Amino acid sequence: MAEAIVSRGEHDVIGLTVLYDERCPLCRRLRRWLASRPALCRVGFVAADSADARERFPHLDHARTTRVLTVVDSDGRVYEGERAWLVCAWSIPGWRPVTEQLGTGLRLRAVRLATSVIDTYRHARIVDAEPCERCGLASPRRAQP
Repeated sequence: MAEAIVSRGEHDVIGLTVLYDERCPLCRRLRRWLASRPALCRVGFVAADSADARERFPHLDHARTTRVLTVVDSDGRVYEGERAWLVCAWSIPGWRPVTEQLGTGLRLRAVRLATSVIDTYRHARIVDAEPCERCGLASPRRAQP
């Protein structure tokens, strides 16, 4: 991201577009959280696999963007999975030092594992569960006495 900030000796205004699954309660909550934080760059949001997303980013696998967090920067670079999570956190001043530490080596592997679990959880179907009509996420049924 550092080279995206400075090019040709001038500071460019970086923008990030986060493609989030608007059907997912976790995604909607994280979108609101990220939007409410002061950011070091412009952060916009587009519903994944929407007409707007397909029009703006025709080269993306839009079905995948509903399963894996995807971020596109103003230069057209695409970040997916753990790197997308790190780029989102990087945009928040207080999180930037943390993301710089997490972005390499074994720490990046830990982030990859954590985000993989989150992405899997978001779309898991729990056995003997009742899926939400809106997002399809399952929630366990309460045991009947």
